[in-house]
Amino acid sequence: MASPVRLAVLCVAVLVLSASAGVLIGKIFKPFQEDSVPETVTVTAQAPLPPLWPSARVATPPPLVTNITIPKSTTVFKESPPESEPDVGSPAPLQEEAQSQPQPDSATEDEPAWKRYAALAPPIDGSPMIALVIDDMGLSRERVEEVAELPALLTLAFLPYAPSLQDKVDFSRKHGHEIMLHLPMEPMDAHVDPGPDALLTELSDVELTRRLIKNLDSFTGYVGVNNHMGSRFTADKRAMSLVMDIMAKRGLLFLDSKTTAASDGYKLAVQRGMPSAKRDIFIDNVIAEKSILAQLKKVEKVANRKGVVIVIGHPHPATISALRHWLPEAKKNGFRFVPLSVVTALTFNG
Repeated sequence: MASPVRLAVLCVAVLVLSASAGVLIGKIFKPFQEDSVPETVTVTAQAPLPPLWPSARVATPPPLVTNITIPKSTTVFKESPPESEPDVGSPAPLQEEAQSQPQPDSATEDEPAWKRYAALAPPIDGSPMIALVIDDMGLSRERVEEVAELPALLTLAFLPYAPSLQDKVDFSRKHGHEIMLHLPMEPMDAHVDPGPDALLTELSDVELTRRLIKNLDSFTGYVGVNNHMGSRFTADKRAMSLVMDIMAKRGLLFLDSKTTAASDGYKLAVQRGMPSAKRDIFIDNVIAEKSILAQLKKVEKVANRKGVVIVIGHPHPATISALRHWLPEAKKNGFRFVPLSVVTALTFNG
């Protein structure tokens, strides 16, 4: 220590060791300092969809439209004539009170089809209700698009032998409409062809069952069945009983189109505990827009008097044009357009 040189060397060594130790300590603690800084997470809250009653879901659903706005006041419920009518961009979604959209299926195989595939609906608030059913759907893609774009919630009944059927059904469901199967049945007039695999009174039980199952399996996503033609078949108790037994096991609802006053359809459905209803008014027996608009005025009167009315039309150009003009005015006048499942649920205790 007596030598200044040795003293200087010793001091330099101490400084070097101190600096090295500081660097080492910094490296050790730096990761912990970085990990202690929390990330900034942005969470966008989304309003939950309204509850379903008891549910309204879709098996093998089409893609849902995103950014759907559902009014807070919306409640979701789950609950003769022309014997046939002989295939569409990116149409605007249905502008109905409930902004109806199909909901994804989630383990609902135990639910009957009439609940599982029911369309979303506006609230039942005492307003007169109209269930508007459009029969003979599916043969024309263009007509399917035109009907799907009408500004109200509709129930669309598709013929089981229509081409590209599932695609058209999915398209219509994505627009918020409810779907039924329009089942071909034997008319009174033997010269009128109800279509392939129609149900006929002359068929054996085995063949009748085969045809029925083929028709019922033609597509999925429907709540129930109504008859296409069938003025002879629906009046045959034996044949209709067999058909109703099978449909009841599938959990379907039944709409009797009442192509004949002698139909046993509604009565047999009720006996089997099926949700069921009868048609009130056909709007296009006369296929002319002026006549159809006159029928729609009758629809308003019946809805005001009874509280609910079930109406059947067809995808004729004149019918579509008349509805395009009438629907916005009817909604302004306080009429609620509801799916058929809601109407049947009002009187069904199952």
